[in-house]
Amino acid sequence: MFKVAIVGCGLISTLKYIPIFKRLKGRAKIVGLCDLNERALEQVSTKFRIADTYKDFKQMLLQKQPDIVVVCTPPSTHKGIVIECMEHGAHVLVEKPMALTSADCEQMVEASRRFNKKLGVMHNQMFNPAFEKACNTVKSGKIGRFLGMRILLATSIHDMVDDKNHWAHRLPGGIISETAPHAVYLSLALLDKVKEVHVSCKKLFPSFDWSIAEDYRFDLIADNAISSVALIYGTNQAGADIDIFCTKGHLKVDLQTRNVVSQNRFQGSSYIEDKEVARSVLTNVFQTSLSFISNGIKYLFSKNLDCHYIGINRFLDYVSGATDTYPAPGEQGKEVESIMEKIVKQVNKLRT
Repeated sequence: MFKVAIVGCGLISTLKYIPIFKRLKGRAKIVGLCDLNERALEQVSTKFRIADTYKDFKQMLLQKQPDIVVVCTPPSTHKGIVIECMEHGAHVLVEKPMALTSADCEQMVEASRRFNKKLGVMHNQMFNPAFEKACNTVKSGKIGRFLGMRILLATSIHDMVDDKNHWAHRLPGGIISETAPHAVYLSLALLDKVKEVHVSCKKLFPSFDWSIAEDYRFDLIADNAISSVALIYGTNQAGADIDIFCTKGHLKVDLQTRNVVSQNRFQGSSYIEDKEVARSVLTNVFQTSLSFISNGIKYLFSKNLDCHYIGINRFLDYVSGATDTYPAPGEQGKEVESIMEKIVKQVNKLRT
């Protein structure tokens, strides 16, 4: 059984990591909880019945000697905490973004090599069953050669934008630095060597002067294709959709419902025939209904569709040696941050 320590008692820790690890009885046990905020530490430890709590991170490492440390602190603190964990013999699973600079990411990756410890980043949507299914379909060649993709992530205005004190506004690029890494790592699952990044943004709410913009668009241009991304923060709606285009097929992925639909509307002449549209609609309804029933049953009887749950179990498999790979290693986190630096640089130019 793995001894697990968790650093940080914020929303993601209490919403995902602690409840999931508490469920993994026989496989992992939380042996320590750390946070500088004594009140938050006490509230979380009481709620989840975790007896051993620490304000001193080093003391927890020395006394508990955890096998794995989960880092859920602000991104600016990740590098120091991750490297120190490895120095004390622990493998590390860190929340995204991995760090705020690619240089920090490189130091973290180098430390994992030096101390021979596993380093994973929680790029949670990499473990989304629908996205994994779509990627497997593309890589199998069943729908031809991959041509490109389009990603839409809509985040409610009430989630970050209208909260002047939200921590995301203090990131280098503001709120885009919180959301865009998701779109980047999803793109990298199918793109080969991103060479160019083109960014545009628009300020929609002048009264929110603490927010750089509320509508962002960027293209990642790679050797094999382009990924076009839209990030919208001005609505009260949430959305997470991906379109994947291949020479012989088109996949629509809904990350929230964990649903992937093959939307094929064959066009053999200068225009698409009505019967092709009708056939596509009927097929979509059938696929969506079947997926909804299947996923609904899984949701009722288990939490196995939760992306964090899947990701945590994959990391445990990686550490245990049950698998040789983890889909979101430190090297991927570094690549994501390298692209994010280019995005943020262009956003800041547009801002001025």
